[in-house]
Amino acid sequence: MVLIKNVKIVPDLEGWLLLDFDDHTRKLVNINPQMYGVLAKLQDQTFFAEVFVDKELQTVSWPGELDLDPDKLYEDGIDVEQVKNLVRAVKNKDGFSNFIEKEVAY
Repeated sequence: MVLIKNVKIVPDLEGWLLLDFDDHTRKLVNINPQMYGVLAKLQDQTFFAEVFVDKELQTVSWPGELDLDPDKLYEDGIDVEQVKNLVRAVKNKDGFSNFIEKEVAY
């Protein structure tokens, strides 16, 4: 079981968090797919911004005892090193952007 040590909201990406795990990995996690049912409250960005690490559970939480499974967050997350490598590789590469738009369905 992995535990979460720190959480930050990712600017300009609604529903995304940057998480620091106890195994020293950092991952970007898209919470949007989980925002239904009880977690539909997270669609409100003002409420979403109230995220914190519950020190007892060591996972991300929101007021009202809303929390997420740290193992699922770890599994769904994208390692920041992979993101950094991709950003460096594609920075100012219009051909890549065109390729993604054409070949990778959104």
